[in-house]
Amino acid sequence: MLHISKRSGLPVWKAWLIRGAAILLALVVCSIVTMIVTKLNPITVFKTMFEGTLGTQRRVWVTVYRLVILLGISLAVTPAFKMRFWNIGAEGQVLIGAFATAICMFYAGKMPFFQNPDIPLSVKNLILIPCMVLASLLAGALWGFLPAFFKSRWNTNETLFTLMMNYVALQLVKFMISYRGFKYIWSPNGTVVGIINSDASLGSYGVGWLPEIGGSRYLLPTAVIGVLTVVLYLYLRYSKHGYEIAVVGESERTASYSGIKVNRVIIRTMVLSGMLCGLVGCLLAGTDRTLTDTLVDGRGYTAVMVSWMSKFNPIGMIFSSFLIVFMQYGAKEVASRPELGLNHSFADILTGIILFFIIGCEFFINYQLQFSRHKKREV
Repeated sequence: MLHISKRSGLPVWKAWLIRGAAILLALVVCSIVTMIVTKLNPITVFKTMFEGTLGTQRRVWVTVYRLVILLGISLAVTPAFKMRFWNIGAEGQVLIGAFATAICMFYAGKMPFFQNPDIPLSVKNLILIPCMVLASLLAGALWGFLPAFFKSRWNTNETLFTLMMNYVALQLVKFMISYRGFKYIWSPNGTVVGIINSDASLGSYGVGWLPEIGGSRYLLPTAVIGVLTVVLYLYLRYSKHGYEIAVVGESERTASYSGIKVNRVIIRTMVLSGMLCGLVGCLLAGTDRTLTDTLVDGRGYTAVMVSWMSKFNPIGMIFSSFLIVFMQYGAKEVASRPELGLNHSFADILTGIILFFIIGCEFFINYQLQFSRHKKREV
């Protein structure tokens, strides 16, 4: 009666039409669940989510900043995923990049050159910020190189390896923050970092802080990630390296027969992925001007879902990232309103429903249902 077959090809506009219909259907289901469980007007709940993310100019900028950070991490893991190298280590790669950035900022704040009040702050940052970027790129590249090297040399499991590297980065950051020998770098009690180089008495106020553009410190990361989105789209779609990544992802044996050096492609791609994660870590530490073990806040894992939902398309990741950010932080706003009487668990239910429909609609994009009719035999 029912036959499921894989689609040979679906126009892009039809695929996005299915996704749009899935989102609308998800909102209808969320509205019904809200009315049944809470007796509240669902419009009030969705209005609260909108106000929490886009209600004021400041909230718009914060939402954009959260979006571009998630988008940047999603872009970073995409080359590896397209190669079918399951890099689950973005959380640690971003964190180690932020850690390297913070180290540069801390040590620079103690150097006589950067403490000299006669030297303009712009000159200090012109020297320090490139060092911060370079350090974050190298740290992220190292965290990407190690699992790729072991994979290409001894065929280790990249999923477990990259996952364990997350814990190495996390514990390294925790250790350095709490280690008493570094209290002169971090803080007197050796437990928190606080705002880096914020003591104006040292003559180093703002050293290492990423510059504000147009009165907003979120505009620079937005511009950097915007450029990165376009560059990575062109890289994956039109460059020779992008072609090799796609061939290796389809079949390593076919790539090897066609003359592509698979191990070199694996290492090169993972180094690139780690460097991009490290760059996002630099943007995080330089914009937030601090370092904590929760700085990445699980976005390294969320980026996996964003990249997969977008079919490894950097442009499509913009919309997926916005949807995730809107739902996550809109849900937090719903939970924070005492007049609604809802906790974060119900907000997570709404988020889960929408994500379920978005992920489920991919089935109808990749497969089609065919109903067969059995004719009655003639007697």
